[in-house]
Amino acid sequence: MKQVAAAVIVSEGKILAAKRKKERLGGGFWEFPGGKVELGETAKEACKREVKEELGDECQVYGRLPVKRTYQMPYGELTIDFFWTKLLTKNLHLVAASEYRWLKPTELAEVKWLEASKEALELIKQTDLEKVISNGK
Repeated sequence: MKQVAAAVIVSEGKILAAKRKKERLGGGFWEFPGGKVELGETAKEACKREVKEELGDECQVYGRLPVKRTYQMPYGELTIDFFWTKLLTKNLHLVAASEYRWLKPTELAEVKWLEASKEALELIKQTDLEKVISNGK
């Protein structure tokens, strides 16, 4: 089983979407920044590390989104923890992604997301994003 942490980065009522580079598995699809949880690290720690590695940014990681975590993929079982996250810096380097976009909840359907993100997207659409970060969830 592969365990992944994903950062649902919120800023000014928008969510940061990352387009996977074409040569990567799932290339061309949109996702939340993140990656594999390494041995000895928590999912929350992995989320923070992945934001630093993929974006070059420091972040504050808040609570986990209460959505489905386990998915059956063609290559095996995948467990994803989605975390509400706020950037403390804004470098946004293109390391694992070919493009970034800040999207309002009403704009999330404008890009083609990886299947595992769908339930998180539905929750985001129903959430007051400003309250999530200000309440420190």
